Amino acid sequence: MMLLSSEALAQQPPHKKRSLTAPSAGTLELQVPDVRQDKVATRSTWSFLSLQAAEVETYLKDHPTFDGRGVIIVILDTGVDPDLTGLKNTTEGKVKIIDVQNYSGTGDLPFAEATRNGDELVFNNATVLRGLSKLALNPYNGKYYYAALNERSYQNGLGDLNFNEKENDVFGVLLFEDKAGHFVAYVDSDGDHDLSNEHALTNYHERFDTFAFHAKDSTGVENKHLGGAINIDPERHIVSIYFDDGSHGTHVAGIAAGHDIDGANGFNGLAPGAEVVGIKFADNTAGGVTVSGSMKRGYEYAARLAKTSGKPVVVNMSFGIGSELEGSSVMDVWLDSLLAANPALTVCISAGNEGPGLSTVGLPGSADRIISSGATLPDDAARDLYGARITSPIIWDFSSRGGELAKPDIVSPGTAVSTVPDFVSGDRYNGTSMSSPYTAGCAALLLSGMKQAFPHYQPNAESIKRALMLSAIPIKDATPLDQGFGMVNVPRAFELLSSWERTGYHPKHYSIQAATPISTNRTTAAYFRAGIPAADDARASFKITPDDDPSASARQRSIGFEAFDLKSDASWLIPIQSSIYRRGESTLRADVTFDMKAMQLPGLYSGRVRAYPKGKVGKTTSVFELLSTVIVPYELTPQNQFSAKVTVEHPEHEVRREFFTIPSGSREVRIVLSGPSGATGTAQIFDNDGKHFNGVFLRKSDIPKAATLAISGEDLRAGVWEIDIHNGHNLDDQALPPLTLQVTAFPMDVTTLAASAIPGSFATASTQVTNGSTSMLDLQSDAEILACEHTFDTTISSGDLFTMPITPTTDESDIEFRLSLSREDYNQFTDITAQILKPDSSAVVNGAFDYREKDIKLSLEHTAGETYTLLFRGGRANPERPQPFKLRVRERHILTSSIGAIVNPPTKTLSPQQTETFDLTSTRVLPPIPEGFHYFGVVRMKHPGEGLIKIPLRF
Repeated sequence: MMLLSSEALAQQPPHKKRSLTAPSAGTLELQVPDVRQDKVATRSTWSFLSLQAAEVETYLKDHPTFDGRGVIIVILDTGVDPDLTGLKNTTEGKVKIIDVQNYSGTGDLPFAEATRNGDELVFNNATVLRGLSKLALNPYNGKYYYAALNERSYQNGLGDLNFNEKENDVFGVLLFEDKAGHFVAYVDSDGDHDLSNEHALTNYHERFDTFAFHAKDSTGVENKHLGGAINIDPERHIVSIYFDDGSHGTHVAGIAAGHDIDGANGFNGLAPGAEVVGIKFADNTAGGVTVSGSMKRGYEYAARLAKTSGKPVVVNMSFGIGSELEGSSVMDVWLDSLLAANPALTVCISAGNEGPGLSTVGLPGSADRIISSGATLPDDAARDLYGARITSPIIWDFSSRGGELAKPDIVSPGTAVSTVPDFVSGDRYNGTSMSSPYTAGCAALLLSGMKQAFPHYQPNAESIKRALMLSAIPIKDATPLDQGFGMVNVPRAFELLSSWERTGYHPKHYSIQAATPISTNRTTAAYFRAGIPAADDARASFKITPDDDPSASARQRSIGFEAFDLKSDASWLIPIQSSIYRRGESTLRADVTFDMKAMQLPGLYSGRVRAYPKGKVGKTTSVFELLSTVIVPYELTPQNQFSAKVTVEHPEHEVRREFFTIPSGSREVRIVLSGPSGATGTAQIFDNDGKHFNGVFLRKSDIPKAATLAISGEDLRAGVWEIDIHNGHNLDDQALPPLTLQVTAFPMDVTTLAASAIPGSFATASTQVTNGSTSMLDLQSDAEILACEHTFDTTISSGDLFTMPITPTTDESDIEFRLSLSREDYNQFTDITAQILKPDSSAVVNGAFDYREKDIKLSLEHTAGETYTLLFRGGRANPERPQPFKLRVRERHILTSSIGAIVNPPTKTLSPQQTETFDLTSTRVLPPIPEGFHYFGVVRMKHPGEGLIKIPLRF
């Protein structure tokens, strides 16, 4: 799915709003500055798209023709508007968008033979089009064909394609062969069934023909139009109507390669001289998600183009979903194999918007051979787009971080004003969706420069990636997990590439596989989420597999020799070997150990061991790097009364990470963020799997100066929680007041001894509770029955679709669904959509999975008895090799009137380790429920300090 931040999402049209991958932490909280001296370090001519953040303006001033000319950028996205100012021409006056393809399935229209009757076209005994006598072309063989695009197909997306304030127009398409084997088409672009004002279209790449959906009066609502193009497949009798009804791809294309954006002279994207191919692989009627095979087909197109065009090809894909098994999804593995077989194809992918929590890089930005980009806010963009005063670039909170993977590779500006279709009012988007095309544009600049400076230069994606990484400028106080190697810098990268070309050095890819004593996962970095339990576990091993030179002879491969010196950049990270080597086609192995004495304080420890050619440490760039991260959490134990308090003092804009081990059996966790008068801040909470699930917000108006969050019930999961604290942004460089974070757990052992809930009878239950804390608990208990539910599994052996009917009753206020997959099954997909549809197929709920579980809710504000449909559709990464998957569905019907229950004893003081049995009985007889369902409720135990322990109760 699209990787926009929450602020960028808010600028989308109302019908396009949906939850994407950016948590609320991505929103920048700003204050009005007292404008004084401008202290920004970055000074771009157009700060709205800050080129100078990567010193691009400096590069182009020195090399004006190195502007991307001679390079093709392929945009895999929602589509790219082919008829928009800013995307029409290159700096040389050539057509910018040289091809478009639609792999989303939306817009693919079957055509069938029709009959001409004078000036009219007749199809299925009805007149569908007129104005044929005024067409400039006619069929060479007298045969006509007809297809129709119905606006109702887009009711869950843009809806009104021609902006006439209706959503039921039908746009007819007339097709015929103007000469043997060659088709042309006329699209009724205003929906008036009259072709007399339309022009002939061919496959886009032939003549770059475009059309525009618009209102019948030719002015349209607010003079809006939607640019489009076509491709015709005579063998399948399909005409594919291509347009960007999502806006995301058009914005991305402008960042990468826009020229004179919005008609403003000199307002350019990164590589204004580059040509563009727009690939639409997302279904914008289902929330902007990829569909089965669409991502794969897009990359296969790009690989063919790289082999046949004679030009360097860069791919940008600002899409992705959360990763469950980092680096090993079907698409990760397939994409890495494609790039290994196509070493000239450079691929840039957004890291994701799930930050600032660790190990949140999404797939397939987790693939090893691609360039993964995190997002920064340049200081000049902060000033001019937000009125914020910062003196150097900062990393956006929402930008996904590494952990189990050595990702992101670099960071780039993740905010920009760019090209957008007419139907979008806002043109400033934030997200790693914006940083990735920025990186792709940088790659195009480098390839353009290298091809001109070195006429015999052969594009190599690994060289481009390594040059961008090793020349990047580190951001102060950011870890490798935040920034990879730092902010991209084009002049430095070009200098490095040039030196390699002059010396004949060609970086090769090294695949890294890390292993630790406490994990069975094989990832590209050593990652200790829960600290190091024992001294014997304070180590990690790395297997390093180089790509072999395909041009080398068998003998050269068998006797080749290379050796490396290892050097750590962190005092606690110690390589066991000082040097390693390999002979022939064997792999390399390196082992590291950790100095536990240097890691006594709780916190995050992240460092690299760099490998240099033997004898050249400090004299050249590293050849590969081994990343290790150890988290030392605060332990909540009986010795500290299961509570830890931390004072947070740090510079503005910096995220402070704290980690807490939530003990097994905890029934409530209370988080308090406090500070002195005037203090503001946020604390974002990430669970043991690195997934954001809650937050605490301290506002100026809070009295007392504390914000409290109590987490209990089904949301509470034990393990190591990450809590990321961020002070409010201060725009005048004044000292920020310290914040205090306190985390307290309430462990409690709960056992259900008996439970009975038979319709027509009273519900009864008996629960045994043991106070596992070190304090007395004064409990006041009540209970209620909230819902009925059932859980079932269904296996989909082939295909990608599951549907089920939903028929609400008047006794229900909501119906909630939890859809879940195993990590292995989730790995098969590039996107998954979850919808609840009305009988007319309009979506009441239009959502998508971020991870392997998705909760959706049908609020019953509609007529009881109306049948809805729950729809699950997975976008298979490789549909040619489908594997069966099991979908688990939990269906919960919330009762309009909950059923109370009396708890006995209603009050009780429990000493530490004391056990008590609580009995409950419902206050009324239970109503009937569907067969196979059972009742669900909750026991609530209040205790002093506004504490509330929620114990789920299943009968």
